[in-house]
Amino acid sequence: MSHFTKCELKMTNLAAIRAALEDLKLTYEEAAQGQQVVVRGYRGDTLKAAFKIDMGRYDIGVIANENGTYDITADWWGVETTKGVSEEEFKNQLSQRYQYHNVKQACEEKGYALEEEVEENGEIRLVMRKWSAE
Repeated sequence: MSHFTKCELKMTNLAAIRAALEDLKLTYEEAAQGQQVVVRGYRGDTLKAAFKIDMGRYDIGVIANENGTYDITADWWGVETTKGVSEEEFKNQLSQRYQYHNVKQACEEKGYALEEEVEENGEIRLVMRKWSAE
């Protein structure tokens, strides 16, 4: 019986996923174009993914969906018991850093300058500015 559980995040930007994983200082392996990496679970169970995030004896997989989005999948019991990180904690941390980089990239592509403010409660506030030559 597989212990893998899917957690839907609906991520679409691979560059933002990479940047988020790097912000969180997570070791990951990205599959080569057209390939997949093997994600480890309970008792040798495996699955294929676009990214494998090393959490010790268990991995978290970033899985490509047919609609062009990515979700995360893991043996969350194994991840939590070996690393002390719950599915909810991981999802929230990755989602915050992913959204940050996704928004930042989109704004920079449109020519906006960004200023970042981190609130006491951990929320990130982005202020966008665009100068025009009128």
